[in-house]
Amino acid sequence: MVVVGGGSAGLQAALTLGRMRFGVVVVDAGRPSNAPAHAIGGLLGAHDLAPLDLLATGRAQLAELPSVDLIEDEATHLEPGRVTLAGGTQLTTRAIVLATGADYAVPDVPGLAERWGTSVIHCPFCHGWEARDSRIGLLVASEEHATHLVPLLSRLTGDLEQFDEIAELKDGVVVLPDGTEVERDVLFVAAPPKLRDAAFAHLPLERTDPGLLKVDDFGHTSIPGISAAGDLVATAPSVAQAIATGQRAAVGVTRDLAAPAQERAGAATS
Repeated sequence: MVVVGGGSAGLQAALTLGRMRFGVVVVDAGRPSNAPAHAIGGLLGAHDLAPLDLLATGRAQLAELPSVDLIEDEATHLEPGRVTLAGGTQLTTRAIVLATGADYAVPDVPGLAERWGTSVIHCPFCHGWEARDSRIGLLVASEEHATHLVPLLSRLTGDLEQFDEIAELKDGVVVLPDGTEVERDVLFVAAPPKLRDAAFAHLPLERTDPGLLKVDDFGHTSIPGISAAGDLVATAPSVAQAIATGQRAAVGVTRDLAAPAQERAGAATS
């Protein structure tokens, strides 16, 4: 089977499937969205662990499993039972787990992109604790955004300032459009995820209202033979969610392929 994506969700799915002695190919384009973060926040047992270090540990675990191979490539086209890679190689498979993740749209303001994941963050659950008692700024994207974030950030600090617009971010300083400089240690922003779905956007996969892939309790999408995990399905994306949904999808695939033939046939026709 093929796991498309080598982030936390994809590696966890491959680990679970490999431990059940399935042949697995992981296709990894090597662009984890959380790579800029200095550490994973709030993940049990992984205090102060960098995202890339977690993935390196996961790859080492997969290397111990003889039935799992990892390919550094990108899936460019996908159909049920077949994955085409950027170099033209085609992989045929009984099951596909999609775990391509998402890109996060950081506001286009000078100074934000290079500080993304360190002093520019968007999730108080992932990195709020590390920002506690500091001078926090919030670049407000909408009234709904402020209504959601202000109560959460107010639990972390007594020094919270909201901005409707900023001109630039320097080290420790927010520059307003009129040139006023406001000292802030951390800036929270809205960074809506855009799914990395170019390889399978043509498929009639059922989606939820926010555009996520709709899956059942075991990660099955609306197309038989295709499961999904990670940011593609999680309404509150995080490494913890990625690992959990990757595990869930792998368990679903295992249940499908380990079932007696007559049971699989019955499920396919029901």
